[in-house]
Formats: sequence, structure tokens, C-alpha cells
Amino acid sequence: MSKYKSYSSSKYGNSSWWMSDWETNDYTVVHTSKQEKSKNLYKMAAHRRAIANFVSIVTGKNIPVKFNTKGNSYTDGTTVVISSKVAEPNEFDPAVGLALHEGSHIKLSNFKLLADMYQSIQKVVGPAKLKEWSETANAKGVGDIIYTIKDILNWVEDRRIDQFIFDGAPGYRDYYRAMYDKYFNDPAIDKGMKSDEFTEETLDAYMFRLINLHSKFSRANALNGLNEITKIAKLSDINRLKTTDDALVVACDIFDVILKNIDPQAQQTENEAKGKGKGKGQGSGSPQAGEGEQEAGEDDIEVEINEDGGSDGMDDGEDFDEAAGDNEVAEEGKGVMGKIKVMLGGKGKNGKPAEGKLSQRQLEILKKKIEKQKEFLRGDVKKGNVSQTENKQLDTIDKSGTELKTVGQELANGKVVTKGIDCIVVKKMTQTLMESHDFPLASLRYNAKEGEHQCQSHCATEVAEGIRIGTILGKKLQVRSESRETIFNRQLVGRMDKRMISSLGFGNEHVFYTKEVDQYKKANLHISVDASGSMGGTKWRKTMTNIVALAKAVDMISNLEIQISFRTTSGELPYIVVAYDSRVDKFIKVKTLFQYLQPGGTTPEGLAFEGVMKQMVGSTTDVDSYFLNISDGEPYFHGRGYSYQGYYASKHTRKMVDKIESMGIKVLSYFVSDYSGDVDASSGSGKVFKDCYGKAASYINVTNVNEVTRTMNSLFMAKD
Repeated sequence: MSKYKSYSSSKYGNSSWWMSDWETNDYTVVHTSKQEKSKNLYKMAAHRRAIANFVSIVTGKNIPVKFNTKGNSYTDGTTVVISSKVAEPNEFDPAVGLALHEGSHIKLSNFKLLADMYQSIQKVVGPAKLKEWSETANAKGVGDIIYTIKDILNWVEDRRIDQFIFDGAPGYRDYYRAMYDKYFNDPAIDKGMKSDEFTEETLDAYMFRLINLHSKFSRANALNGLNEITKIAKLSDINRLKTTDDALVVACDIFDVILKNIDPQAQQTENEAKGKGKGKGQGSGSPQAGEGEQEAGEDDIEVEINEDGGSDGMDDGEDFDEAAGDNEVAEEGKGVMGKIKVMLGGKGKNGKPAEGKLSQRQLEILKKKIEKQKEFLRGDVKKGNVSQTENKQLDTIDKSGTELKTVGQELANGKVVTKGIDCIVVKKMTQTLMESHDFPLASLRYNAKEGEHQCQSHCATEVAEGIRIGTILGKKLQVRSESRETIFNRQLVGRMDKRMISSLGFGNEHVFYTKEVDQYKKANLHISVDASGSMGGTKWRKTMTNIVALAKAVDMISNLEIQISFRTTSGELPYIVVAYDSRVDKFIKVKTLFQYLQPGGTTPEGLAFEGVMKQMVGSTTDVDSYFLNISDGEPYFHGRGYSYQGYYASKHTRKMVDKIESMGIKVLSYFVSDYSGDVDASSGSGKVFKDCYGKAASYINVTNVNEVTRTMNSLFMAKD
């Protein structure tokens, strides 16, 4: 099998082991257009992060990877640009291969040399040789020689850097194979190489045979000088070229052979045939294969190779190293020979093409494929682009760490399922995210003066009150940061007490000391708040006051950390956002942004817990960890064809709570009611809440939500 031949049969290619997690679920297949668009953006952002990680690992450099916004992918020496179609399963592997290819250019290529090709070429061959080439090219009808040499250099440089990465990162070879399958291992190219097309000594013929020199169907006798070119390129030892300067020397030598062997009459005929076209280079009169145009099929050409009784072509599984001498075409007179019979897929001028030739339609298709190969060499690959609005949304997704997580795989509608449902998990709430239309916990209004949409404040007073209470609580908890040391002198074991060394001569053996440190263990608190619509009004305001108070108090204590997350729904998907994390955020974030938060949506409960579980901090010998849940009811969520409520939802939530506890995290859960009496824990929502949280369940009235803060104060001050 060719080392550039892919062999994955999954529609997700070589990433099937992890990309299959994003396959559309049977019961979430129908979405609103806005919801589906958002899902695609989340997937695109995740793919971009994955590709960026691949590029960083392979190149050892932190190279930016961004989506194309202009219509073409390019390598500018600093940034890798990828297509918007990268989220499509069949596009991902070639996109990774191309990104690694461009990233390796950034790592290994000399872009200063490429910026001034005339001076670079003149430095290699000298002014006299360059002048001679120009005169010869002009006499033979060859156009811009600098442009041609640059194309040849691009080909040599691509072979050099691809081999470098191919050898240095074997785990990523399949991505390279997918890229070569897309741009080089095309049936139309193979059939063109087998045919007698491009066998007259013209520039286009040499470029076609050169670009595909690695093909197992290369024939050293197809053109005069091709065997010499093969020896100059020496693809089997391409690693001998260490720099772009080395590659340029080879490119100049190859061009010298091509120019010497070009047939002026054949070149003139080719130029006249292309006179009706436009642009530079071969095939400029042939447009790109557009949507709806027919590609070359396997049955368009039937080739019989009568070498050793063989038949059409070679086995697809055969490595081209064996077929073509380790990336090198066969020697002069020893290539793939035989009689080529062309079976009509279409009609030529005389009804049938000549033997060994392609039909007119096949030739046009081949020219389009060749042009695509040249675009690849020039870094001018056509790729899907994103709009400026989408690019801004993707930037927001990246900065907030938003991703889709598959949850609820174990229970749905009382059945065991394997696909689950997508949950939107936001690892970092940002102001930009809050001001986007995709954020479900804030409302926007248009500010005509500023000319933009801004968040509306809903609980500024409650946030201010929480800061006041938190400051008082934080002062009380200051003792938690203190430590007390007690030293015990004149011990038989321990550390040597320097002051007692002199007494060793008098038979004193009690010259050691020990030290005991009395201090509080570090603690981490994760607060998860039910932000469903039923939490609105007084319950929400009281809850915000208390969680802000806890955040403020923790901010004042060095050995305490806190994370605050809110769970709700966005469209037809569960949604959970980590709004504050004291390990990475400053408290000013709570002070400025929490006032804009408002409840809405339904209660995905256990689905949200599952989505954010990896962000939770488990208990260790040095850290006590707590999980505090605040909600006002039972799990309830409906997506298209997905019902999460009642017995099965509470069972799933309980399983997630058990998993949290298995991490050594102490769970506390408060049911907030706006009734004046006690909540009945034996029926209705009270019972479901008990089923979900077990012994961790507590019931409080909206008027005494401060009980949450008092409880946490007691826990923080307790010592084992």
C-alpha cells in the first residue's frame, strides 16, 4: 500500500475513535435552524482546537489556527488557515493533513527566500545563467520562468517538509494520507498518468509528470529528460535537503533539464491552444470543477497493461514504494509499459479518441485536477469560509471554552441508549458571551447611543448586598488562613537543635526537636445553581445574594477556592456555564457581571451535572471539597423526542450525585420553596428531590436562604 494511501473505512476517517461522539443523535435530529447553526459552530470550534493541538504537537510551536474568512486558505508564515467545512466528517482528516502541512511550512520553510524569488534564484545560478534561461525560454515560447521555478520549488519543498513530518510524527501519517488521497491519489490523475496524454515535451507536460512523480504509474520514458529529473529529485533520499535553500538548488537543476528538453514547436502548439484561455500556467483556460459537474469515473478508461500478464493498473493495496522504487519512478525503459485501450465514457472529435488518449471530456476533467494540484502547491487551496459574524461567534466560543458534551447516555425515556444528548458546557463566562444572542441567562437591549446591544441589569441591589454580607463573613473566616507552630525541644528523635550540640560532650542525647503545625486544610466549594424559569422572583434574588456573599468571603481567604455554575437550557439542549472560578477569575467579575444574570428555561439537573463533572475538584489529603446544589424542584427537560423527567430523570440525577460523592466530594443540596410551611418530603417534588440527593437533601424557605451561608461557614471552620 502507498504510504500516502489512506485505509480508514469509517466516515469519520482516522478520527472515528473520538469524532463519533458528535454524531447527530436519533432523538435530537430535528432542531430549529438557529439551534442547528449554533451546534455547528460549537463543533467547528472544537475541531479547530483539536487541529491547533495537532499542529502544536507535531511542529513543537504554538502556531495560531483560524478559520478562513476570505475564500482561500493560505500560509503566510505565521498562521494556519482552515476551511469552514472542517466539521463535516469526510473533510476532517484531509483538513488535519493540510493544517499539519501548512504548519510544517511555518516551522521549516524560509519565507524570506520565497518573498523575492528573482534575487534568490540569481543567488543560486548567477546573473549569466538566469539571463541565458530567459533568452532560451523566450525562444521556446516558455512564459515567466521565475513563476515556473517557484512552482517547482514549491513541489520540492512540499516533498521535503512532508517527509520530515511523516518520519517525525508517525501517529499523524493517516492524516497526511487523507490529504494526498484528496489532492493527488485521484482516479483521473492515475488514468492520466497511465495514458499517452502529456507526453510531448511542453512545460505543462513536464509539470504534470513532475508533480505526480511519486505516482506508481510514473514512466521514466514518458518525456525526454524525465529520468534525469527523477535522479535529481531523488525522492527516496529527500531528507538530504535540510533547508529551503537546498530545495531551491534542486528546483533550479530540474528547471534546467526541463528547459533544455522543451520542444519549441510542441510548446508553440500548446500556447496557441491555450490562447483562448486566461491566466498563468497550464489549464488556465479550464475552470475549476464546479458543483454539479461530472468527475472522472472508474469506468471512463479501461487500461490493459500486458506486463507479465498483468491487467488494468495495480492493486490498490500495493505500496507504491514497491511499485515505483521508494517514491522514485522506474528507470529509463523499465517503467509500467503496455497497451492502453481507452473505452469511451464520451465521444471525441472523431467519435473515438486515438489509442492511448483520453476523450475530450476526460481530458478536461484531468486538466481541472491538475490545476487543483498546482493550487495546492501554491498554497492557494479553495476552502469554505465563515462570515465575519460567524467568525466573531467562533471567537466568543473559543474564549469561553464552550463545547458540546454527550450526556444522558445511560437513561432516556426509560430505555438504555448509547448516543445520549448534546449538552452545552461553558467553562468560562465572559462579557462577550453574555452580550451574544446565544447566551440564555441574560437579556439584551439596544443602546442607540453606543450603537450596540447591551445586557440589562436584573439584580444589582442583591449583588451589592451579597458583597456587604460576604465582607463580614470573610473577616470572621480570616482565622482560617492562620497557622500555629509548636516546637518541642530536647527530643531523642527529630531534627538537630544547633543550640544543643555543645552538650553532646556531656552525655546529653536529647539534642533534637520536632515541630507541629496546626492549620486548616485547603477547601474547594462548587456551587451549582438551578437557573430555570421557576427560580425567578424572590428565590433568585435571595440566591444571588447568598452566592455572591460566599464568593466574596472566599476571595478574602487564601486557602479557600470557589466555582459557581448555573444550569438551564438553550433551545432544545441542556446548558451549564461556569460563571466564576476563583482559581482563575478576579472577584471583580462577580461584582460587574452577576447583576445581569436572570433565570429561564427548564431543569436538566443530572444532565448538567454530568456535563460539568470534569471541572469539579475532588477531595485529597490536602483539600476538602464540597458540592452545593441550590434548586427549587425536580429534574424536568424536554428536547425533540427526548423527555427527561419523573422516575428516570431522578434516577439519572442520583447516579450523577453518587459519582460526585465517589470523588470524595461532600454533597449538600437545598430545595428552595416559596411556601411558608415545611416541604413534604414524602410526596410530589419534595420526594423526587429526596430521591435525587438522598441524605444530602435539605429543605429551606425563601425567607431563610441565608441558612446556606451559615452552613458553609460552619463547614469551613470545622477541623477534622
